[in-house]
Amino acid sequence: MGLHPDLTGEQMQRIMREGQGEGAPQAEGEGAPQDEGEGAPQAPKKRKYNVNLKAEAWKHFIRGVTKEDGSYTATCKYCGIVYDMGNQKGTGSLRHHYLKSCQKKPTRKNADKKQQLLQFQNATEAGDNKVAVWSFDQATCRKYLAIMVIVHEYPFNIVSHYFFRLFLKTLQPQFKLISRNTFRSDCISLYEQERKSLYEELGKHDCKVSFSTDLWTNHLGDRGFMALTCHYIDDSWRIRKRIINFCPLPTPHTGKNIAEAFYGMLVMWNLDKRAFSLVLDNASSNDACIRELLGGPMRDALPVDGSVFHQRCGCHILNLVVQDGISVLTDEITKVRETMKYLRHSQARMERFKLASSQVKVPNKKPAWDVPTRWNSTYLMLELALELRPAIERYATLDKHYTLKPKDTEWEAVEALMDCLKIFYTATLKFSAVKYPTLNYFFPEMCEVYVSIKNMESSPYPFIVLMATKMFAKWERYWTSGNTLLAIACVLDPRCKVAVVEYYFKLVYPGHHDFYMSNLNACINAMFMEYLEAYNSSLQSQTESSSRTQSQSQRCQSSGASSSGAVNNIRAGLKSLLAEKKTTEPVKSELEQYISEPLDDTALEAEFDILAWWKLKVPKYPVLSRLARDILAVPASTVASESTFSTSGRTLSVVRNSLNDESIEALICAQDWLRAKVTENGEQVGDPLWPSVEATPDDTIAGSQA
Repeated sequence: MGLHPDLTGEQMQRIMREGQGEGAPQAEGEGAPQDEGEGAPQAPKKRKYNVNLKAEAWKHFIRGVTKEDGSYTATCKYCGIVYDMGNQKGTGSLRHHYLKSCQKKPTRKNADKKQQLLQFQNATEAGDNKVAVWSFDQATCRKYLAIMVIVHEYPFNIVSHYFFRLFLKTLQPQFKLISRNTFRSDCISLYEQERKSLYEELGKHDCKVSFSTDLWTNHLGDRGFMALTCHYIDDSWRIRKRIINFCPLPTPHTGKNIAEAFYGMLVMWNLDKRAFSLVLDNASSNDACIRELLGGPMRDALPVDGSVFHQRCGCHILNLVVQDGISVLTDEITKVRETMKYLRHSQARMERFKLASSQVKVPNKKPAWDVPTRWNSTYLMLELALELRPAIERYATLDKHYTLKPKDTEWEAVEALMDCLKIFYTATLKFSAVKYPTLNYFFPEMCEVYVSIKNMESSPYPFIVLMATKMFAKWERYWTSGNTLLAIACVLDPRCKVAVVEYYFKLVYPGHHDFYMSNLNACINAMFMEYLEAYNSSLQSQTESSSRTQSQSQRCQSSGASSSGAVNNIRAGLKSLLAEKKTTEPVKSELEQYISEPLDDTALEAEFDILAWWKLKVPKYPVLSRLARDILAVPASTVASESTFSTSGRTLSVVRNSLNDESIEALICAQDWLRAKVTENGEQVGDPLWPSVEATPDDTIAGSQA
């Protein structure tokens, strides 16, 4: 009889037994007919499990061995994922994995898995290009997308813009587009990674850290923030500036609240025991903040009991001095300002002014007016007006409606004012540079400004004398409390030392320079002794640990031969004699040795790098070099902190005012850290967020704080 092909072997045997009338199965070879012609049943055939190896999915998977139950495995050739297959399963799951899920499949259609894509990396210093193997990585692409948005201040919802998503899809179809909330989480995660990296970096450097801080309120006036910037010189003697916090500061902005917020930030970054100085503007609340900090737990950790902790912003001092001075020429400056506005009012006037400039052969420059609250812009406006004076006088003959022409006496007053303000403008440019120079440059600048104010008192113009009187009163209020650290930094300049400081003290304080020199010497000696004590303590701890190691190794050695013991005794006696002689002879300290040496002629070069000079002198002056490292890192102004507000104004614009505090701090701090990494490697990010040299910070702040 015919057997159904789908019956199993056991079912076939049972049917055969029932047909023969047997109630029990027989063993092989017992009672079974041997002649095939007698109708003996055939042995059951083992089923073959056929797999459709012609399916498209098997081009991307490796088939495993089929087991007895018909199951087998399928392994992806690219990512290695393993699927369990069976005789009842098709290749749909394999096809779906290759088309939708596999992250490591070839980017080109029908590409050979052994063929790799190459890319050129950045050129090396030698000019050779490096070639590396490229492979698509979703996580890396998302990371650099977050870096781009943070550094260039793009909004989070850029990932939702249709054409941006279309661009990404066209550029790399494998890139999985993400939502705005997911992208915000990526930016926060990147900020946390960079913050951890900066925290570890600050912990590795054995140096003090200086700070500058300022307050900022958004355009609506309902949210106040405090920016904190740290300044230090790393172990490679490179000056560093990092924004470590941009956090909300609730009202009222009293000195106590500012001090508590500042100290809390230092504790969070583990810098409360490493603070050296704090640079603030001249607001009264900042003075109260300093009193709170010096009266709290920070005082014991500060050098010389915090006598050099508070440093006033040099830009704000100059701003207050000049604002008081130019107030005596309000009418003349206003007339020049209105003239500039009149000329720029219409295109017809500009065309007529261009004709006047060509007639008197004056460079064709557009008139520009100033921002009255920013004296440096007023200076630039007056400078341009003096250059265009012949064209302005010629324009008066071409336009009968123009009645604002300054008189000759008014032009002379402006010229005299410009001669007085030039030194202030030059000093402001140096103080407000974002890539600020080290502190040793500013003491001569400030002293020269002071001498210029004194010389203005003997001017033949009465308004200049009045201006000098107002400037001098403002200068005396702020300068005397901040010149000690600037003078010490000048002493640590091998081109200046004590001679230059003494020279300027004689000019600034005639008849009293000895008093100021004695205070300076006492302060720098006290600071050096504190650094020497800390240095000896660290050496002692290192010596104790090394001596314990040596003693353990010496116990394992034998006492040695008698001859070697005698030699050791002789050398020990010689060593004690030299040590005794050394203690009886007077030894100069590093500070005394440095000051007594003549000025370094090699340091008179125009491109002198004081940090490189001190780096080479570390073996000779191990203690003094530490002191120089901490002092030279102190900023001369708060511009480094105030430049943050340019970014914060764009970050917290009218459209983006709904950002929470965590996102704002992450965007501003991460941008500063990421841009620093790129620029320090010699790369350019694009158009800078601020020019390399700024004039002054917003003088409206300084004016209100005076």
